[in-house]
Amino acid sequence: MISLNLWRSQNQPEIIHTWTFHHNPVIKIGRALDNHVVISHPAVSRYHLELRRNAKGWNLTNLSVNNTFMRGQPVHYITLPSESLIQLSTVGPNILVKVLPDCTHMGNISESMFCRYCGAPLKAIKTIQDYQVIRLLGQGGMGTTYQVWQGGQVQVLKEMNADMADNPKAKELFEREARTLRILKHPGIPRFEKFFIHDRHPYLVMEMIYGQDLESWVREKGVVPIQQAIAWMIQLCEILNYLHTQDPPVIHRDIKPANLLIRHTDRALILIDFGAVKEIGMPSTTRIGAPSYCPIEQSKGHPVIQSDLYAIAPTLIYLLTGKDPATYLEDRGMGMCLYSDRIAQIPSVLTKIVVKLSAPAPSDRYQTATEVAEALKSVIA
Repeated sequence: MISLNLWRSQNQPEIIHTWTFHHNPVIKIGRALDNHVVISHPAVSRYHLELRRNAKGWNLTNLSVNNTFMRGQPVHYITLPSESLIQLSTVGPNILVKVLPDCTHMGNISESMFCRYCGAPLKAIKTIQDYQVIRLLGQGGMGTTYQVWQGGQVQVLKEMNADMADNPKAKELFEREARTLRILKHPGIPRFEKFFIHDRHPYLVMEMIYGQDLESWVREKGVVPIQQAIAWMIQLCEILNYLHTQDPPVIHRDIKPANLLIRHTDRALILIDFGAVKEIGMPSTTRIGAPSYCPIEQSKGHPVIQSDLYAIAPTLIYLLTGKDPATYLEDRGMGMCLYSDRIAQIPSVLTKIVVKLSAPAPSDRYQTATEVAEALKSVIA
């Protein structure tokens, strides 16, 4: 077992990130995303160094023209002692490397998923590259998601389903999701970690968010109080405003309760599943979206940013009633809109917002997520 501890700076030996490897025979460190340890720093080469295990311990091989240093001296090949400080340049970054005895996992209870001593998983369903698959999280038409362990971290691994591997459209959507997540940096969106191909199958690695989606929340706990439901939709508006103000704007295309996760630690809303994402200006005739949450222009393959805003209305109705929002679709002379005036707990001012959000024509809806957020704030002011 070996642990790598990244220091904040050369003068601050505060550990800001730790990687732990239990069974990896080789560990690659560098700036490129296909390394085991990725460090984004201008002094770090794309492939900076390699740690390789042998019968006697761990060897370090420098791969960088910028050199790797120990005690201020450049090293090209060396057997590591039990503890050593590696400098990736003369001024850092610095990594404290500790070679540790392998954990025996003795003393754990049989139901435990992780070792109480070293934190590694006790059982793995299978291994994909160096990711140990711990359990299945979910399965959709195009992809399957797993909870995985790699380098001392629990992450989410999304795998394209085998029956979709030769489908060009499915591959395009999967790769587009990876490209989009790579550039998005927002606390309400899972962090991108890595994209790779293994045995002809594409894989996407993301941050693990511990929480519950709003569809299962309502099923298990009942309807959501109106103040909380609106507060969560305001958080969703903040995320959508970030997406829609990208250059070019990004449309999620699959806003629904099942894709809205409430994080356990702070009950913040997280938008997940970017498998249907689309950038404005990209050709699209693909019909994507859950029927009860999808406006007519999106169902015809022509989404706009107001298509994402439309989905806020049926999502609100589901949270407040627990029923299929399509139940409340009516044509009262303006085309099919969602009318919530038959729901006793919804005030008339919110009914008007729901009607405007669900207007058939995008031009008749709120035009930006900021406008929607301001309207919702007025309800709970």
